[in-house]
Amino acid sequence: MERPATPGQRPGDEPALFLEPGQLAAAIRRPVPRAQLGRRATIALWALRVLVIILSAMVIYTFFAQL
Repeated sequence: MERPATPGQRPGDEPALFLEPGQLAAAIRRPVPRAQLGRRATIALWALRVLVIILSAMVIYTFFAQL
């Protein structure tokens, strides 16, 4: 007898209930292809990377300036 699906879950989305631990580990290790992002998302991610580098430099400078 199948369990009813919980809200936000489709029937059959419960592989962990039917797989043995070794099978589950193999399924988890399977590589996932890279997501195809749009131009705006790519630009936003690059801007975020640049911001993180700038903030890191500011934190390092502040740390050494206070020594």
